[in-house]
Amino acid sequence: MKYYGITDKGKLRKTNQDSYVIATNEAGDVFAMVCDGIGGGKGGDVASRLAINHFSMAFSQNTGFVDEGMVRAWLMREIKNANTTIWSTGLKYPELKGMGTTMTGVLLTSVGRFVVNIGDSRTYTYDANGIFRQVTTDHTLVNDMLKHGDITPEQAVTYPHKNVLTNALGVWQRVHEDIIPCNGAMGGFLLCSDGLHGYVPLAKIRSVVLDREMDPALRARKLWQLAMDAGGYDNITVVLIDLEGEEAHAR
Repeated sequence: MKYYGITDKGKLRKTNQDSYVIATNEAGDVFAMVCDGIGGGKGGDVASRLAINHFSMAFSQNTGFVDEGMVRAWLMREIKNANTTIWSTGLKYPELKGMGTTMTGVLLTSVGRFVVNIGDSRTYTYDANGIFRQVTTDHTLVNDMLKHGDITPEQAVTYPHKNVLTNALGVWQRVHEDIIPCNGAMGGFLLCSDGLHGYVPLAKIRSVVLDREMDPALRARKLWQLAMDAGGYDNITVVLIDLEGEEAHAR
């Protein structure tokens, strides 16, 4: 397995409210995560880093998993704990009130692979046959409207409130998460904030990700450059994970 992450504030933002981590536990499992903070002032910056710090610490102390149920229980417990930490910190400090963060992650364990998602950062999978697909579902107002037939896909592209989140870590006292098993044969994973997928056409992202002649570091940096060339309007975070050998096959 090879992986690489990069984050940047972009061209227009004064600070970087994105964060990411690629962590390992005592069993050698890997947990990669991208967070995109939301909230005025320093709020988004604080929220995303609180989330990253929480999961980095919790996962480093984890001794491994024996089955899928144990993975789900650990994720749900730690998401609840992280949500409480961010939410209570926002209540304690008025300047941070209402802060929160998206979260998308990939957990690679001896009992399977799992994608977890809250908000509108995204995880994609790819394989040697050229298949590149979004695994996560955006937790946004515009996506809810699409599901209910209130707007068309064409209208969604230019909808004025397309970035309004319906779910985020730390904004409300309760949060819900998607946990998706990904155990089929595949080449790897792309995790990113909307600083990439919101501004770079999917066809361009796919072309770079599927170019296995370049290692993950070069491809991740090329994706970052595409976002910068598109205007660098938002913070940009990219994590690329190439699975190799037995890791690439279903368990």
